Amino acid sequence: MQLKYNYLFNFAVSYVGGGLKRLYEYAKWFNEHGGAYFVIHPHCENFISEFPNNRYFLATQPRYQRIFNDCGYLDEIGRVIGKPDLYFSYGIPIYSKFGHVNWFHLSNVLPLYTRDIPLSFFDRYLRLSYLGWKIKRNFKHADVISAESNYSLSLVTAGEAGKLFLSVNGSNNDELSNLTDLPTVAKENLALIIGTQKYKALMDSYYVFEMLRKNNDQLQLVIIGDTKSIPDDLRNRKNILIKGFVKRDEVLENLRKTKYYISTTRIENSSNATAEGVLFADESYISDIAPHREWLTNMPFDLVNIPSIGKPVLHVRRGDISGINLKTWDAVIVDMINKAHSLMPANSGHPARSC
Repeated sequence: MQLKYNYLFNFAVSYVGGGLKRLYEYAKWFNEHGGAYFVIHPHCENFISEFPNNRYFLATQPRYQRIFNDCGYLDEIGRVIGKPDLYFSYGIPIYSKFGHVNWFHLSNVLPLYTRDIPLSFFDRYLRLSYLGWKIKRNFKHADVISAESNYSLSLVTAGEAGKLFLSVNGSNNDELSNLTDLPTVAKENLALIIGTQKYKALMDSYYVFEMLRKNNDQLQLVIIGDTKSIPDDLRNRKNILIKGFVKRDEVLENLRKTKYYISTTRIENSSNATAEGVLFADESYISDIAPHREWLTNMPFDLVNIPSIGKPVLHVRRGDISGINLKTWDAVIVDMINKAHSLMPANSGHPARSC
C-alpha cells in the first residue's frame, strides 16, 4: 500500500510500555509505506535514524506546559505540514478539529474508572481526575474514539457510541512464531512480574508466587518495573530479584526463559502485556478481568482459588493457546487506515509533503 494521504500521529507522551510498542509498530509500518508525520517524546529520538522515511517533531515541553498546554506545539506543526487528513492522538485529549479526521485513542482507562482500584491519593483525586475531565470534555472533537478492548470502549460516554472503534494491540513475529515453534531458549526456574504500579497489585502476585513455591522451593521471582513502586514488604525477601526498568529486548529475553508469568493487575485497557507473558511463559496466572477474558475467548483456562487474594485467578498453559484472537500489527494498522479513509471528505487525500 503506497500512501497518498497526510497523516500525523501524536505519541508525545509515549516512551515506555504499550505506548512505545504501538509507536514502534506504527513508525515501522509507515516507514515501509511512504512515510508519515510523528510527534514523539525526546526519549524516542532514535526513531529518526531507525525509520528515516517518516518525519518527526520532538515534543520538548516543560512539565508545567504538559499539564496546562499539552498540545501547545500543534500550531507550529500545522504551519509546517498544513491540515493533516488524519490526526491520531494517543492518549492526549483533542482540543480542536485539527485534522480532516480526528482520532483519539484511549491509552489508559484509569482516567475514566478508578473505583476499587489501589491508587495513591494524588493519582486518584488529582492527576487522573483532571486528565479524565479533559478527555471526556473533548470527546466532541474526535471523529473516532478507539481503545484496545471492548471493556475499555464500554467506559466511554454513552453519547459517543457512534464514534467507537476497537483497535487491539497487534502481535509481532516473535509472539506469533512462539505459538508454533518450540522455544529455543531453555526455561529457567523463574516466575516473572512486569509492572509495579499500585493497580498491578504486586502483593497479590507475590501470593501466587508463594503458592507455586509450595511445590518448587527453588523457584525465584523476577520483578521488572519502577523500583520505587514496589511495596517495602517485598524488597528484602528471599528468592526475589528486582530488576527495575529494563529495555524491551531484555524484557523479551526474560519472558523467553521464564516458566511462570504472573499478572494480578486490577484493571487494564487491553491484554497487551499479559498476552506477551502468556505466549512466552510455559504457564501464566493472570487476574480475572474483562480484557483478559476477551483475549482468552474460545481458549481453555482454569480458575484457581488463592485464599490470600480473595478472588480466583486464571491459569493458562502456553501449549493450550491458539492464535484465534491474535491480529498482526499490519492488520491493525490497515483497519485503522480503512476506517479513517471512510470518514475523509472528498477534497482530502492530497499528497503528503515530503518526509
